[in-house]
Order: sequence, then C-alpha cells, then structure tokens
Amino acid sequence: MSQRYVVAIVGRPNVGKSALFNRLVGVNASIVHRESGVTRDRLYGAVTWEGREFTLLDTGGLDLSSEDDMVQAIRAQIEQAIREADALLFVVDSRTGLTAQDIDVADVLRKTQKPLLLVANKVDAQSREPRSLEFYQLGFEKVLPISAAHGLGIGDLLDTLVDLLVETYGEELPPGGQEAESSAIRVAIVGKPNVGKSSLVNALLGDQRMTVSTRPGTTVDAVDTPFTWEGAEFVLVDTAGLRRPKAIGQKLEELSVGRALTAVKRADVAVLVMDAGSQPSAQERRIAGHIRRNAKASVIVVNKIDLGIYEGVSRAQFKAAVLYECRPVDYSEVLFVSCLTGAGIDEILPEVKRAYEQYSRRIETSLVNQVVSEITGISPPPKEARFYYATQVGEKPPRVVFFVKDPARVTDTYQRYVENELRKRFDMRGVPIVIELRRSQRSKRK
Repeated sequence: MSQRYVVAIVGRPNVGKSALFNRLVGVNASIVHRESGVTRDRLYGAVTWEGREFTLLDTGGLDLSSEDDMVQAIRAQIEQAIREADALLFVVDSRTGLTAQDIDVADVLRKTQKPLLLVANKVDAQSREPRSLEFYQLGFEKVLPISAAHGLGIGDLLDTLVDLLVETYGEELPPGGQEAESSAIRVAIVGKPNVGKSSLVNALLGDQRMTVSTRPGTTVDAVDTPFTWEGAEFVLVDTAGLRRPKAIGQKLEELSVGRALTAVKRADVAVLVMDAGSQPSAQERRIAGHIRRNAKASVIVVNKIDLGIYEGVSRAQFKAAVLYECRPVDYSEVLFVSCLTGAGIDEILPEVKRAYEQYSRRIETSLVNQVVSEITGISPPPKEARFYYATQVGEKPPRVVFFVKDPARVTDTYQRYVENELRKRFDMRGVPIVIELRRSQRSKRK
C-alpha cells in the first residue's frame, strides 16, 4: 500500500478521545482536561503496531444538539475528519453509561458505512467490564473495553483495528517508519490570540482544517498538519495564542501556552503573526525573544491588511515599528497579507523555504574566512581582539567559531556587527547566527 490508512477517533465530548490518542501515539500530543470541547481541531499522529503503521486522527467532541458557533465549527471539523478517515474508533464512556448523545452519534456514524470499532473507555478494573455490555444496544458487532488512562485493553484494540483494516481493504498495512518526518520542514505559527493564526494555516493549506472563530483562544492544542508544497514536505503547527504572563489565568490556558512554547522548540521556522490593525506590543517582543532564545529561523507575517493598517500609517512605517518591537528577531522578513482575501499568502511558503535552506546551510571554511577578513578589514576590532580564523561547526542554526587573540576584548557591539555582516553577505535573512569566540592557539603560545 502506497499510503497510510487514516483512522479517526470520534465520540461525544469528554469520553477520553484525546487520552486514547495520546496512548496510541505514545506522546502527550493532545491536551487532556476535564473541560469539554478542549480538542477543537484535527490532530494527526503516526501509530506503529507490530511493525505496521497507520495515521491516527483525534477530533473534538461531537455535540449534535448545541447551536453555539464554536460547537458548530468543531462539528464541521469532525465531519471533515470522518470524510477523510478510512476507519473510525467510536469512543463511549463506560462510567457514565449509554447516553442519548451516544445514540445520536451512533446514528451519524452508521450512515457513513465506514469500518468502525466501538470502544468503551474508562474500564479501569475487571469489575467495571460488565458496564460496557450495555453499549451493544447501539447495534454494532463488538464492544472493546479499554482504559486509555491505564493502558488496559490497548493491545487487543490495536490487534482488532489492524485486522479490520486489512480485512476491509484487502492488503497489508505499510511498514512503520517509511515516511520520515525528520525530512519535513517544521513551521510553528505563533502570535497573540485572535491575530489569525488558524486562518493563516487554512489559507496556506487551502482547506478549512483549523477551527476558525472570532472568539479569542479558539486553538488550545498545538496542531501538527503535514502537507507538500512544490515537492517540499512541511509540517505546519498551529498554536494557542500567547498572552502576556499576567493574563494567563485558567490551568487549561497555561497548558495551551506551554504547548505553544514547546512547538517553537520543536520547529525549524517560526512564523510570528501580527494584526495590522494593532500597534506592535511588548508581547510580540516576548514571543520574538522566545524564538531567538531557541535559535529558530523566523518570518514575521502582518495579517488583516484588508481592514487597514494601524492609524493609517504606511507599510514602511509599520514595518519599522514591527522590527523595533520585535528586535530580538529584527533580521526577519516582514510580509503583509490578508487571510480573508488571500493577498500576499503566496509569498509566505517561498520565504519560509528560503529561510529554512539558509538555516540549514553549510558554508565552506575558505569562504567564511574570506568574508570575515573583509568584515574586520572595513571595521577592525581592538588590537587585543584580533580575529585569526573562523569556521562553521554546525547548522540549524548556523554556528560559527572564531579564533581570536583575546575573546574577552571582543565587545558585544562588535560581535553583533560581525553577525549582522555575515547574515547580510550570505543572504541569511531570518536566520539566527550563533557565534562562539575561542582563544587562538598562537595567542596561547605567545
């Protein structure tokens, strides 16, 4: 089989779908919380079982009764996930027992005519196993009792699922590890709440894969979305809005912010999204600082230009304000876009790809020394801080070691000058350069 099968986890809110997703994927990729509606977008993860691999898809809770805008947006995501899936895991709660919502969800899933396993979660002990028998009333052939929290019954579930896929589609699952995620460019979409991060992901994908709402805080998980553009593999990571620390109140939001910061650490390129209608703020500077401290390539995207720029200033003036406020990454390219109209969207991925290529670049030592000689010739360092030799020793980010007469005599200002000149001469726009100063051996001999 040339592609992985996709298995979607579905069910009403708060039955443990995300806990099951985390258990099967093997990492805490999805936030688990008592509050219903935590999972709002479609989360993807690779599952390998007995040397075979498939893609698992976590979804929000399916609530067919509510008319709330957010609930309807989540429902649209779930319906898309069901259409995308090759098989379904219908999760119910054995502690609560059969509910009217379960019956409504079962009616919806039955109409899809897709292969389905009914999974009774939260069977944490053998004494509770009989509680799962009542779910046979839903009319499905088998009920599989499990505990996602404690790992009980997970092996039987995976065995049954793999057999179901092979039986339905008549071929073996692909061996695990065929698709190497490490070759993909990981792009974290970060910014304050309600600046259009999910809208940007949807615009890049050309698909309403993220739940988009005018309500701040719509995205609570860091959502990985793999896709291909012009032959290059990408993983877009949509994240929760990053508020200033004093504004982080609820525990759920703390978890969301933690996931967003972790997403930056795992990324190759961070796209910092801002609102054209708002003045650049100290919170954007904090986010920029987090990007720089983690030495990630960066692109700044100013969204909502269709609504006008703050106080009617020109793009050049607003760009200057953006780079001043985001000075930890003031070497980044600034793009002006509108996710609503599509203006400027086609500039983002080429810039991300260019930044990543420079972020991964290895420069020959002879060329590095030639450029360093020119830089120090134009503006020489103090005599006691003479530069003898330089070589690149790493990439992602580029790491350059300079052998100098006395590292302590190289001022921070001169070090920034060297870094900026290297970036300019090697066209490393949007790329942090890590500089390490070492005492030259010839200085030690003297």
